[in-house]
Amino acid sequence: MINAKRFEIEQASSLDEDARLVLAAQKVTADFKPLYQKWLKPVYRYIYFRVGNEKDAEDLTSQVFLKVYEDLPRYKNRGCFSAWLFAIARARTIDFYRKKNREVPLAEAEPLPDGMDLLSQSARDNDLQQILELIRRLPPDEQELLRLRFVAELNYNEIGVLLHRKEDAVRKAVSRVLDRIQMEVKND
Repeated sequence: MINAKRFEIEQASSLDEDARLVLAAQKVTADFKPLYQKWLKPVYRYIYFRVGNEKDAEDLTSQVFLKVYEDLPRYKNRGCFSAWLFAIARARTIDFYRKKNREVPLAEAEPLPDGMDLLSQSARDNDLQQILELIRRLPPDEQELLRLRFVAELNYNEIGVLLHRKEDAVRKAVSRVLDRIQMEVKND
């Protein structure tokens, strides 16, 4: 219980930090760098697990941050910058698939580049392979929930704002997906 409360406090302070960073960047464009540095890895990881390769992920990530930089003066802080940011990332990824007309399942993505190779290192474990296969078979909306929660590391509130759902509904949906995966792993 104490850890959950501490996590909530850290999440709240992170939201406050985003508001400060956004305000600073809106006042002085050179102050965009801290906002960029904070969100670069989560956005890149999210996009990488959507597109499955380093080159496209880098291109899309740069497009996302260019769009954020251009639109930041018009951004109205409603308490969830990350939802706005990831809405842009999702839109860029969707556009990418419309143009390319393909999607790489999460389990088939190339290994992550240096420094982020956690998935390929862990892939040697049979349980992880089984879990990845189960994730690959999930409906796209459930895969998206897992990507936003565990790859992009968004909290339930941020995901709720992004997907236009209540925080509790997101929490329950993620929990149900994880429970189903756990039951299938136990049954095999």
